[in-house]
Amino acid sequence: MFTNNTKISEVLKRGGTVVVPSRQRATAIRLAHVQGQLSAGLSHWPSCDVLPWSAWLDRTAALARHGALRGLRRLGAVEEWLAWRAAAIEASENTGVLMPATLADALREASSRVRDGSLRWPGTMSSESALFERASAIMARHYREQGAVSGDDWLPVLRDLSVTATPLLFAGFDEMGATLRQRLQDLGAIVDPGVDGTAINADEVVSAADRLDELRRAAHWSRTLLERDGSARVLIIVPQLAQCRAIVMQSFDHELNGSEACEGSAPGTRFGIEGGVPLSDYPLVSAGLGLLALGSGAVEFAELATLLRCDFLRCGTRAARAALELVLRDQNVVASNLVQLQAVARAAGAAWSEPMAAALETVLATVRHAALRYEEAGAWAPLFAAQLELWGWPGAQALGSGEQQQRERFEVLLGEFATLGSAGGPMSATAALKLLRTLAARTAFEAATDDAAVTVSAALGDPLVHYDGIWVTGLNAEQWPAPARADPFIPIHVQRAAHMRTASAAGQLENAQRAMAAWRQRAQTLVYSWPGSDDDVNLQASSLLRLPIGLEPGSRKELPRLHQDPLIAALRASARLELRPPEPGLVWPADRTLPRGTQALELQAACPFRAAAELRLEAAPLREPLPGLDLRERGRALHRALELVWRQLGGSLALRASGGSALLELARQASGQALGEVLARRVTPLSPLLLSNEQARSSGLIAALLEAEKARAEFTIDELEVSRAHQLAGVPIRVRMDRVDRLSEDRLTVIDYKSGAPKKFATDEQRPEQVQLLVYTLLIGAPLAGIAGVHLRSAGIHWRGAAADAAIFPGLSTRRRSAPPWSELLPYARRIVEALARDFAAGVAAVAPAPKACERCHLAGLCRIESERLALEETAVELPGVDDEC
Repeated sequence: MFTNNTKISEVLKRGGTVVVPSRQRATAIRLAHVQGQLSAGLSHWPSCDVLPWSAWLDRTAALARHGALRGLRRLGAVEEWLAWRAAAIEASENTGVLMPATLADALREASSRVRDGSLRWPGTMSSESALFERASAIMARHYREQGAVSGDDWLPVLRDLSVTATPLLFAGFDEMGATLRQRLQDLGAIVDPGVDGTAINADEVVSAADRLDELRRAAHWSRTLLERDGSARVLIIVPQLAQCRAIVMQSFDHELNGSEACEGSAPGTRFGIEGGVPLSDYPLVSAGLGLLALGSGAVEFAELATLLRCDFLRCGTRAARAALELVLRDQNVVASNLVQLQAVARAAGAAWSEPMAAALETVLATVRHAALRYEEAGAWAPLFAAQLELWGWPGAQALGSGEQQQRERFEVLLGEFATLGSAGGPMSATAALKLLRTLAARTAFEAATDDAAVTVSAALGDPLVHYDGIWVTGLNAEQWPAPARADPFIPIHVQRAAHMRTASAAGQLENAQRAMAAWRQRAQTLVYSWPGSDDDVNLQASSLLRLPIGLEPGSRKELPRLHQDPLIAALRASARLELRPPEPGLVWPADRTLPRGTQALELQAACPFRAAAELRLEAAPLREPLPGLDLRERGRALHRALELVWRQLGGSLALRASGGSALLELARQASGQALGEVLARRVTPLSPLLLSNEQARSSGLIAALLEAEKARAEFTIDELEVSRAHQLAGVPIRVRMDRVDRLSEDRLTVIDYKSGAPKKFATDEQRPEQVQLLVYTLLIGAPLAGIAGVHLRSAGIHWRGAAADAAIFPGLSTRRRSAPPWSELLPYARRIVEALARDFAAGVAAVAPAPKACERCHLAGLCRIESERLALEETAVELPGVDDEC
């Protein structure tokens, strides 16, 4: 135990107390103590007294409450942060400081440094120092008025403390203030200055390709050590752990637990990450905060959908909540509050809707009154707890160990919120919830787990205990030694006079050298590494690393990656690819209309599998609500407006008789009426500005189209938005044509309106994009004289199609293209359309996408097109030489 830290070992043997900077270091020492006792063959022993600084100060303060602290209250962390935030705002008045509330933590840290070192600076102050002085004065007044002291103020706590009779050691405090150090030494405590020395060589120096490669190398190295010695303890130091926590978890989980997962056995806890993550990031806590937000205001759809899908509430059944989410998607609800949500559920008119609306009404009856109240912070905590109980948070399912600990920590946070009392003054439900969210985001939490063999930490100081292996990552020249980070509120000359090493480059160099000496002393095997690049920026190794030959600065050696993700490699190794012949679907019933009309044939042309998946299996993509009008609303409004325009004009005679201003006014009125009809079913109305912009856009496009149609040969409107039933290759289909015109000699033309990008129309493609126009061609037959799709976009109006002569649709031919020959259209349409109809009806569902059809398809995971291509490529590799021999 502590083979290279005799001070800690000796103090614990004598029954003394060891105080360290953090809870993680205290845990590491306790585990090392237990391991040492077991190695000595002991079955029982006295518990060791190892505490982080905050816990030791709390214990000492409890002894002083009848002495130096008599009548004084120590502020809790939350209350003190609120006080510093208020002080920062007040002190920053009329200074031009942006977002002064964000200065609370920095001001509090500066106050601690000033107190610990008894720092003073006479003379003219900088604007930052003056701000600090004003904030400190405000806090001193607050302490007097509240009869309180700072929670980390050691001066009154230690003032009357007697010299300790038992050994007391403070270890790992690299930069303790001189005044605090002297007071602790006066009490008989030993303040360990830490390992002193210069940078010492590591056993290995590793150059990685990038950060991900570096972390995978460290994880692989950890696994190698554990396979060699199952009782080994490993420390991985990642200086920027908060920024890369996700890839740290992936790298170590896949490396250390991946093979066990593939083998079907339950992996143990083989690694742990120090420091925790914000409490608000956990799904259970995030759900609780989201439910409270829904009771006090509107919630964005992404968060609302997550709430409806999660298992952390008991409001309605899971199926009812899923159905409600689909309704919200269909109605393009970008954000919703509880009142709107309840109204949407009731208006759905389905079997699930009334019970769901009743469940929401139960919650609404309570929160509708709370949303109008203004209460002090402490009064909101029980109200929030009652709302969560109404929602049934955290659900009916049994919580795992980690989730139970998250719940308990959140309930503790609500308890701390309740103790705030009048702090912050009366506030609305929205303001109170914002404060609670902020506190949850500031609360770092990590669920307690079993002892892990590998510890990942961001702490760069002395580990204090012995490890079988230590790997330090991120030692590139820009980060090691760390740049000088002076406290902005304390004059730089004062910091340097107090020997605050972080305030200067020389001090940071000393910090780096002391840390490297400590790592060397605490590790049996020590590895340093750095990433060779960060995105597109090339990085060099720190000058403190003694590089082996081939890795010196300026070396052009190419750095290969270690290996691919071990879990993915194991999955691929255990996979078995089987080529199976395509299986057709069931024959489509002869008396059943094709689903979605011509869209069934368009999907069949793009990819038979997608047509079957979407129209037979209902594997349609979920709509994502978007601000403003979505594409479907815009398309429906445009079609309706054009219908209204042509019902009034009736044909080309009235069109040509109308001037430009009259046509623009007609288009404006029709667009306004169409938008009103389409948007009437919306849960939340479109803002007046967006409505005005859309009306202007739509009317401008329609007016431009009307002017272009003046150049056409004479025509009258024969049909508008008429839906008819037809037969295609014996398959019933219902088709709705936007517009049918009648020309001279009773010839007909069909026009289809589109609001999307124009697509190619030709008679020489086996996988046509404009199948809808081909269907119209086949169904109208003689005396059809032209077919056209009109694409109305802000970039312009584009015509695609074919006609018997150029006067019918002058917009078809331009300098860059010409319309397909009219004589080829009907036989081409019959061949293509009837084949598509027969294939769909016969159940042809092969994964055979047209070029570019996969770019916007949502079914790649279902059809597994990439797996099929990979299998074909491997087959081609395994069977070489066939074509060569021929």
